Amino acid sequence: MGKLGGVISAMLTPFVSDVGPVDYEWIPGYMRFLEESGLHGVLALGTTGEGPSMSVSERERTLDMIIEHRGGLFVLAGTGSASLTDTIALSRSAVDRGADAVLVMPPFYIKQPSEAGVIGYYRALCDALPADARVMLYNIPQVTGVTITPAIIDGLLQSHEGQIYGLKDSSGNWDNSKMLIERYPQLHVYTGSDKLISQALAGGAAGAITALSSAFPRVARAVYDAHHTGDPAAAQARLTALRGLVDPLNTPPALKAALTWTSDLPETSVRLPLVAMPDADAAKLREGYEQLMG
Repeated sequence: MGKLGGVISAMLTPFVSDVGPVDYEWIPGYMRFLEESGLHGVLALGTTGEGPSMSVSERERTLDMIIEHRGGLFVLAGTGSASLTDTIALSRSAVDRGADAVLVMPPFYIKQPSEAGVIGYYRALCDALPADARVMLYNIPQVTGVTITPAIIDGLLQSHEGQIYGLKDSSGNWDNSKMLIERYPQLHVYTGSDKLISQALAGGAAGAITALSSAFPRVARAVYDAHHTGDPAAAQARLTALRGLVDPLNTPPALKAALTWTSDLPETSVRLPLVAMPDADAAKLREGYEQLMG
């Protein structure tokens, strides 16, 4: 398996309604849109993709559709769940289905678990997977309430170095990402922040796994291309400004609204507890986007 680098979409999951099933027929067109926009890979069923709002069977069937229509994209699977048993089941299923790696958030239902407990959680997962499975840690403490600390990483590398492939840092803190890149050269570290793509690539990150690339993939890819030509400032400034338009809004509803005018895909729904973005906010977002794009 090759290196999983570049710009990776934290892709959206389509629902028929806010209480309805996954709109599986919507997925092939979305995969074509992301691939044709120049992305390198996708993260399926992460936080932007509302994975934790879905059942195990829904997540498995959705991943099947994504892998079937992956084209030239590599596929990471978000498999973190409220229970360790579901996390193991989803991770084993994702590996068996051909996902290139699994991205696993720490347990998010216990307030401030001990580092020993988090290490034990990930060790139990790794023990249940094939020896060559790629496991990526997911640091998003503003959502999970749990920080992936160096002590946790050190403990996992001591016991399962062959399986711990990397880490997605969605803390939004460049100093933390920089520390991880420098301290763990054997790991593939990805930024989860649209605002930090240029800085992260320059600092040695393996790539970026970001929300905006799920609806604005060409804007995100432009930062990657500009990085390789040596002048990413303007492209990054545009993406950062676009992130600023989305920040006051709830991200998945905003991105699903945007897809109706950044692609030729039909409208799709979020799932409760998320609610659709008001029309006035959607119109304001579109106006801001069109001004940025000239």
